[in-house]
Amino acid sequence: MYIIGNGQLANAFTGVCIPNVVLFASGVSASNCIDRKEFLREESLLREKLLKNRNKKFVYFSSCALSAENYKFNDYYIHKQNMENLIQNNSNNYYIFRIPQLFGSLIHHKTLINFIYESIVNEDEFFVFHEAYRYVIEIGDARKIVEQYLLLDKNNVVVDIANPYRYKVIEIVKIFEKLLNKKAHYEIVQREDKYTLDLSQMQIFIKKHKLNLEFGENYLINKLKEKLS
Repeated sequence: MYIIGNGQLANAFTGVCIPNVVLFASGVSASNCIDRKEFLREESLLREKLLKNRNKKFVYFSSCALSAENYKFNDYYIHKQNMENLIQNNSNNYYIFRIPQLFGSLIHHKTLINFIYESIVNEDEFFVFHEAYRYVIEIGDARKIVEQYLLLDKNNVVVDIANPYRYKVIEIVKIFEKLLNKKAHYEIVQREDKYTLDLSQMQIFIKKHKLNLEFGENYLINKLKEKLS
């Protein structure tokens, strides 16, 4: 496996030995990014790697939000849709995994989970939308699903991978408060930010291949307990 990138997601696949696979993990990861230079950097690198690896399985990580109906796309999501189109037009063997809030190490990564954790630890004040919901998946579990797909003789896959339970963001805050035994300093804002996913394709796949993933309502707290222990 040829891994492009050196971040948390790329590092999660270090040691995976599946031949004839290019795993692109060097894309823009912050969903609030508005920096056109970053978007262009990813597009340029993606075009280069697609051109050089036409005969290989090409793996790309996109966003679950693209699967949602009637969800307003910001610059980041528009960019991700454009990158998906680029791959589909330039590869005959692609695997696009649409992921939600990804979490692994809780230190210094630009994700919602890490932001909430660091804000509570540092006693920083932050805002929480009163009707904001997020799907999540732990990086090791994402790897399990991706690996299983790549071991099969499939191609041109686009699939959402996420814990099917949708968390209210304030619920995530309260989980951290409980685990850290520390009060968060936040203000509720009367806004909503949510979408619903159909994860039936992923659930059928997990059941068929007997993947040991403990998805459900307690998934996040159990995974965070492991990381904080």
